[in-house]
Amino acid sequence: MARQERHLLVCGADPALDWQRLQRLLASGAVVGLSRLEEEQMLRAALRPTWLHRGWQSEWLIDGDSQPVLAEGAKPAVVIGSGGSGGGRRWCLQPWEHLQGAAQALVGWPGARNCSEHRAPPLSFNGLANPLPLHHISGLMPPLRSQAMAIPHCFLPGRQWRQVGKRPPLHGWGISLVPTQLQDILGEDDGVDWLAQLTCCWVGGASMAPALGQKARQAGLKISPCYGSTETGAMVAALDPHEFLSGVDSCGFPLSHVELRIASAGAPGGALEIRSPTLTPGFLVDGQLQPLPQDKGWWRSNDQAHMGDHGLQVLGRLDGAINSGGEMVFPEILEASLMDLGGLEAVLILGVEDPRWGQRLVGLYRGTITVGALENGVSHRPPAERPKQWIHCPSLAPNGQGKWERYRWQTWLKQQQP
Repeated sequence: MARQERHLLVCGADPALDWQRLQRLLASGAVVGLSRLEEEQMLRAALRPTWLHRGWQSEWLIDGDSQPVLAEGAKPAVVIGSGGSGGGRRWCLQPWEHLQGAAQALVGWPGARNCSEHRAPPLSFNGLANPLPLHHISGLMPPLRSQAMAIPHCFLPGRQWRQVGKRPPLHGWGISLVPTQLQDILGEDDGVDWLAQLTCCWVGGASMAPALGQKARQAGLKISPCYGSTETGAMVAALDPHEFLSGVDSCGFPLSHVELRIASAGAPGGALEIRSPTLTPGFLVDGQLQPLPQDKGWWRSNDQAHMGDHGLQVLGRLDGAINSGGEMVFPEILEASLMDLGGLEAVLILGVEDPRWGQRLVGLYRGTITVGALENGVSHRPPAERPKQWIHCPSLAPNGQGKWERYRWQTWLKQQQP
C-alpha cells in the first residue's frame, strides 16, 4: 500500500526558516499542515500527522496516519485553517500544484481584465514583500507568486514592518495587507511615505471601511482591494489600483483562472459561486478528506455579492447575517459605515436572541467615541439596522489576520449579559 508522510509544521517567529523547511518537506511528496502554536492540537487532530515540527525540534508521532490523502495518490499538499468566524474551524487541503496555478494567474495582471474600454498594461514589480504569517493562505502565496513572476521575495517579520524607521525600502514592490495593517501603517508618521513607494498594495481578508479607502485615495496610494479564500487558493479577483484611485469601490474582475457568478440573485445580491481549477478538494476531519461540495464544478461560498460594471462587490457573510425584525442585516456593511466616526477605533455588531426582534443588534466598540455619537451614526438607517445597545469593550480587536472572530465575541457578550 502506498504511503505518504504527514507533517505538522508549527510556524514560529522566523517565516523564512519555516518556508525553507516547508520546501524540503514538499519536495519529498509530503502533506504539510501549517498552524500557529495556539491551533497545534486542532490541526493535529484533523491531520493525524506522522511528524511534528516546532522551531528546530522534530518529533515522530507513533499515532500518525501515513495513508495518501488524495484518492489519486501521493501529491505534495498543504493543509491550512479556514473560517472560524462562525465558531467552526476547517482545515483545508490544497495540493501544491493548485497553489502554483493560482500564483501563475497573477502574471500579467491587471491587463487580462479591466472595467475600462482599453486594456490596462500589466504592472511591473521589483519584488513582493510579505508581512503575513505563513500559516495564513495570503502569507503562503507571496513567495509562490514571486517564483511565478521571476522577481525577488522577502518576508517582513512583525517586529520589522510594525516599527517606525525600521521598515525596509520597497520602491516598486508589491505587498499584501489586511485592512487593520493598512490602517495601522497609515496612522504612523512615516506610514504614507512608506506605502507610496509601492507599485501595488493588495488589501483583502476583510472588508475595507469606506473611510480607510478614502484616506488611502487622498494619499495617492496604489491600493487594490481583492477577494479570495483559502478554499480558492487565495486571490481570485482584484481591482486595478488605477481604478481604485479614480474612485471605484469594488474587488475588481476575476483573475484569468477563475469564473464567478451570483446565485439566487436578488436585491441587493446573491450567494457568490466560484469555479476554478484551484478549488480545494476538501477538508480534513480526523485524518480523512471530506470533499468540497460542488455542483458541476461550482462551489457556493458563504459570501453575498453582486457583479456590477466595475466588477465584484462583496456585501457580507451569509452565515453571519442577522435576522432583525424580519430584515436581513449584514453586520460588515453596518460596521464599515461607522468607521469614519471620530474616536471610534473598532466596532463589532452582533445579534442577540430577542422575543420581539428575533435577534436584536448589540454593538461592541472601542475608543473615545460616545454612545450618543454612535446612535447618531445609525439614526438614518432602518430600525432593524440600529443597535439597541452599545457596550464599551477596551479589548475589542480582530485576530492577527485582521478577521473578526465573531463566535468568540458572541460568547464574551453572553457572559456579560446572563
